Amino acid sequence: MKHLLYILSLLFACSSCVNTTVSMCDLFPESATMQCKEKVFDIDSIRKPVDMYYVDGKLYMIDMYSSPLVTAFDWETGKYVGSFANRGQGPDEYLWFSTASSFNNKLGLYDTNKKEFVWFSFRDTIHSSSIKLAYSDTMFPFKVTALSDDYFVATGLIEENKRFVLYNKNGEKVSVFGDYPKENPDADYGFQANAFAYQPTGMVYNPEKRVFAVGGRDGQIVSFYDMSDVTHPKLLKEHIASYPRFHDESTGKYASVRFLSDNIAGFMGMAVTEKYCVGLFRGKPDPEDNIESMGGDKLLLFDWDGTPVKYVQLPQEYRMIASSERQIILLGFDSGTSEYIIHTIDICNL
Repeated sequence: MKHLLYILSLLFACSSCVNTTVSMCDLFPESATMQCKEKVFDIDSIRKPVDMYYVDGKLYMIDMYSSPLVTAFDWETGKYVGSFANRGQGPDEYLWFSTASSFNNKLGLYDTNKKEFVWFSFRDTIHSSSIKLAYSDTMFPFKVTALSDDYFVATGLIEENKRFVLYNKNGEKVSVFGDYPKENPDADYGFQANAFAYQPTGMVYNPEKRVFAVGGRDGQIVSFYDMSDVTHPKLLKEHIASYPRFHDESTGKYASVRFLSDNIAGFMGMAVTEKYCVGLFRGKPDPEDNIESMGGDKLLLFDWDGTPVKYVQLPQEYRMIASSERQIILLGFDSGTSEYIIHTIDICNL
């Protein structure tokens, strides 16, 4: 099978004419190597998380395989404090949470299968409220992030061939925005192929700066949007070091893509601090085996105008990232025991 010719973006200067691969790390004027602190934690209570999020003094682990789907830990003590969100088809039951976000000290989770965004408040007891999102065969949200109580940004199948759709608090479509980056101007992929090839693993929002940032899972792409006029987002900055390498295998009935062996895995997740949008970055192809343990070993720090500031080399790979008021939180595996570990970096040291 013929592979598409891979043309590197000429937006970045190569540090050497011999190099044929551009790394997003080359964008950063400053680099550092940083050690992490190990957090004392109830590791045995971590099951098999697919996402991790910090809200109001608690760290939440979101599971896809076991019920209940969410496990909560007190961040200061590292102790398990409870679990909630039973798996099932009934009322107040859920199937698969694909995205976590927060607003006003509430945890927001999106159930991809039920097309339902759910707010959870965890004090002494769990309180929840949900929003059903409009969808169809040509508008199908994969991941949803809250901007506020009133607006939500989703990625997925969008018939206008845009990257994002904006929903209101009633679950109604308000607008679409964001063009898919194109390695080849003549390439004419449909909205289904683009939706699968350009899925983000990091979608974060800074409400003070009113900036929405997105880091791509495949390829090395990060985009920043000005959400000051929330119904008319504007692209602030976009950095592209490489595009997703894939083959469109969609048929008339089914949409699918196959990623090629030289596809670069980009962002593993993103976190918000007052000064920086922090991306956990891989920057190399997926391993051939043990893909569940793979992660990123760099932090990429952008200011909220989308300008690259610094990249930080980490001591090992981590699967997930979150942020508390004072720390970057990283979830990975102990190389000796293969058990989960949680490491931290003080935000003031970044």
